[in-house]
Amino acid sequence: MLAAIGLSLPIALGLLFVSMPMAVIVLVMITAGAHRGAASFLLGWVLGISAVVAVTIVIADYSFAESESSQTSVWSSVVRIVLGLVLFGLAYKQWRARPRDGSDPTVPKWMKSIDGLTPRKAFGLAFLSAAVNPKNAALAVSGAATIAVATNVVAQQIVAAVIFTVIASVGIASPILVKVFSGKRADEILASAKSWMTANNAVMMTVILAILGATVLGEGLSGLQ
Repeated sequence: MLAAIGLSLPIALGLLFVSMPMAVIVLVMITAGAHRGAASFLLGWVLGISAVVAVTIVIADYSFAESESSQTSVWSSVVRIVLGLVLFGLAYKQWRARPRDGSDPTVPKWMKSIDGLTPRKAFGLAFLSAAVNPKNAALAVSGAATIAVATNVVAQQIVAAVIFTVIASVGIASPILVKVFSGKRADEILASAKSWMTANNAVMMTVILAILGATVLGEGLSGLQ
């Protein structure tokens, strides 16, 4: 179990940082007093990540059960290589989308519609962002595959998956935590965080995705030796 937690921890941390731009939604809802919407968004994110992780582990366990240990090793290595290449592709896409020549950063469509988000819509948006968005889903699948390779004991997989999901969700929960623990200074802190993330999102995502891509790809290649 410790191996499963340790090996999936860097990926969970990567998902934490990659999800930070989505935390802007929670941030805006918190500062606007829409606490139910913020809670619904956090719940949708947690369930979305949990669903991807659970499905991946079940599929991996079934595949491993039908394979020899050598085939299992090759399968898991191939999955890591594919996910590493996907992450590199996403990093390149983010780099191409960065603001240039002092231009203002492009505001994503989902960020423009924050004001009209009801708790139900916030839940749905968060769930889809966690389970369907390519970079989030790729990282969740990678972390879950790592857990499945590290241990085939269901109880240990569940504990590792819960820890993975909690760490991966800290970024989304951070505005709520800031609001709870920072009191009157929360609005100022959250406003500064929103401005910084909006301005630096593309470059930050490029660096994080590239590092994670190199890590996952390296693990996959080393497993084929």
